[in-house]
Amino acid sequence: MKTETEAFKKENLIILALLLVTFLIVVVIYFFVSANYVMNFSNEQVDTENFVIRVIDGDTFELASGEIVRLLCVDTPEENQSGYEEAKQFLSELILNKKIRLEKNISEKDKYGRLLRYVYVNQTNENTCPAGETSNSEILSDSICFSVGNPEFLVNKEIISKGYGELFEYGSDSCDNVR
Repeated sequence: MKTETEAFKKENLIILALLLVTFLIVVVIYFFVSANYVMNFSNEQVDTENFVIRVIDGDTFELASGEIVRLLCVDTPEENQSGYEEAKQFLSELILNKKIRLEKNISEKDKYGRLLRYVYVNQTNENTCPAGETSNSEILSDSICFSVGNPEFLVNKEIISKGYGELFEYGSDSCDNVR
């Protein structure tokens, strides 16, 4: 009877040891996966720093970081003015749900605390332009066509050149690259 009890204890100890090893392996895997998830999540936050989540009007939008950005050297119609919806829609087509590059001029912010920036966006579509456009070009939407080979374009200038807004100079900021 004593040998059966000793065999039973040894068997239980082996099972307990296997369970403990399995538990430790699961814990190590869990922490490894969690650490990778946290690192990937932080990298995604950095990647979305200049990601546009909302267009407020034709010359103002919000970033994923919560910052509000006002296009430098651009003035579009205000709400309840003619052209407001069209300008807002045009800016949405250009930058909404896209990562952009911001460039500061002289002024950091306006009197409302909005960042004043030139905004650049990469071209993403490889369709051809409508008849009458150059053969070496690209369409981003029904109304936007850019030449191939230029990886990004200046949103501020595009809004003015397409007639959705007017040139507007802020104090000491120069608007030469938007003209």
